[in-house]
Amino acid sequence: MKIRHSAFATMMAWGALLGASGFAQSVVYVSPSGDDSADGSQAHPLRTIHQSQRRTRELIARDAKGVRIEIAAGDYVLDESLVFTPQDSGNSAEAPVVYAATGGDVVLSGGRRIGPWRVEGDHWVADVPLAAESSPDDEAVFKPFRDLWVNGRRATRARAPNEGYFRVESTEPDNRTSFVAAASEFQSLAHPGFAEVGFLHDWSTSRIRLAAIDAATRTYTFNAPIGANMPQFAISNFEANPRYFLENAREFLDAPGEWFLEEAAGKLHYVPREGETLETVEAIAPQLEQLVIVRGDGETPVAHLTFSGLTFSHTRFELPPYGYAGVQSSWHSRRSTPDDDTGVTMAAAVLVDNARHIRFESCRFEHLAACGVHMLRCQDSGISRSTVRDVGGDGVLIGAAHNPSLPLTINNSVEDCLIENCGVNFFGAVGLWIGFSENTTAAHNELRNLPYTGVSVGWQWDDAPTPCKGHDVRQNHIHHIMNALSDGGGIYTLGRQPGTRLTQNLIHDAPVNAGRAESNGVFMDQGSTEILLQENTIYNIARSPIRFHMAGSNTLVRNRLVAAPGIPTFSYLAADPAAMVMQENEEVSDANWQPPTDDPAAKAAGPRHLAPGH
Repeated sequence: MKIRHSAFATMMAWGALLGASGFAQSVVYVSPSGDDSADGSQAHPLRTIHQSQRRTRELIARDAKGVRIEIAAGDYVLDESLVFTPQDSGNSAEAPVVYAATGGDVVLSGGRRIGPWRVEGDHWVADVPLAAESSPDDEAVFKPFRDLWVNGRRATRARAPNEGYFRVESTEPDNRTSFVAAASEFQSLAHPGFAEVGFLHDWSTSRIRLAAIDAATRTYTFNAPIGANMPQFAISNFEANPRYFLENAREFLDAPGEWFLEEAAGKLHYVPREGETLETVEAIAPQLEQLVIVRGDGETPVAHLTFSGLTFSHTRFELPPYGYAGVQSSWHSRRSTPDDDTGVTMAAAVLVDNARHIRFESCRFEHLAACGVHMLRCQDSGISRSTVRDVGGDGVLIGAAHNPSLPLTINNSVEDCLIENCGVNFFGAVGLWIGFSENTTAAHNELRNLPYTGVSVGWQWDDAPTPCKGHDVRQNHIHHIMNALSDGGGIYTLGRQPGTRLTQNLIHDAPVNAGRAESNGVFMDQGSTEILLQENTIYNIARSPIRFHMAGSNTLVRNRLVAAPGIPTFSYLAADPAAMVMQENEEVSDANWQPPTDDPAAKAAGPRHLAPGH
């Protein structure tokens, strides 16, 4: 008997699994070798995730009791962001929509491969035709890019010096738009307008294009002011001879792994690393700013959507027209004009906005130009057993930077994750940022190798009540932080936060501050009030393990605080020591202290169930 190809037959072809509640869960299959005109069955998979999303919507519209999209191993290059709306929602917690990797690494990439390459002199060159807006239909044309990955590793945009920083010799009268370089460090450039300065403030950075160079006076002049429009960001405010580097000039292309994009000629120059060959090189330039956007519609959130085992890679960030003037974290001035100081945060590769019950499990967020993942106006959502690494800005953001922001961000979690090497492009970024939100759980994570703060909690610079409260930051291993900037810590807090608890965190290895303000294990900054610190272990911090600045009353119980000889355990600036409730804290003076095996924080801190291979 011949069966007609009906909608029912197509749904059967998509397959079924037994759901948690005993019902049949529909399955859609995707493979790099598939065909988007196929039926999406295991025998005839689809080729793109975009098409699987369309098929899944058809199933949801037919009241499917849960849908699982099984994605075979491979690279899936996105020409446009994947946008999930309420019509992509699962039915319930027992019947979610799940996008899951099967059989190996699944990479959702916003980048495109560059090649072929040829040898020119002492380096390689590839043709890269550029346009401000590239078309998916024209694979030969690229948008300009600031990041490049070669054979799975971030390459270095040509810079001087190759390691470390130069020092400003003196500033010009306005202390904003020009400075004088030291004679031994001055760089003469044929095309200064393509280059930019990377300037380090105490807790943020600026990236501003050069406008002119005066060789006679060794003066660099910029096309916009260095620093955000606040007095503290003047060039010489934090350091008498502040640090800077120069980037993006052909003259700087002199070290293995460096690259320079000659935009006018449409040529990419690259100095190969040892072992790299023309035949096997894989160079990827980012083209999309965001890979995935999950966004509700008004009073209808997206709900019950899970991403499992996926890798999100290769995003692009475009510097504002008049440069990047960082304020704190990834918050910066919009700079559509030289005096535009409207505050904005940089885009995340994955944005979840106005949603409930959204889960990221055993995922990777890596090789990204801006931020990793941002959960904004979300409830009962989270990230677990995942890795966030090689990120230009903040690793993970929870909540809003505006108060109030409705719907509120409540009951979200980041657990058993590894967050490392964030702030690669913008040193003021943090590993995990928690803004205006409530009842966030940040537990059993490891945060390491960061230029500034590990975990930042709060976003109010006084003690006025806000929705920021009830956070549970516990049993995290936070170390080797504050590697470039100052005035932060392993954990940094702001504002009144009733019910917030920092417990059994293991924090260590913060170097001496290069800027004016010290770096600490925990820094309770302006307005920090009603916060409990309990059973944390802090050691090998060059300055005080805990610092209070304009903070209110907080409670510290049974913390083990190790300071180097001659360094006070607590540092107070415009804060009243008598306002702090201190109970049974252990203070140790020892430059070489290591936690004993029975240390509560050392035993509990860090991921319990990090996904295999992460």
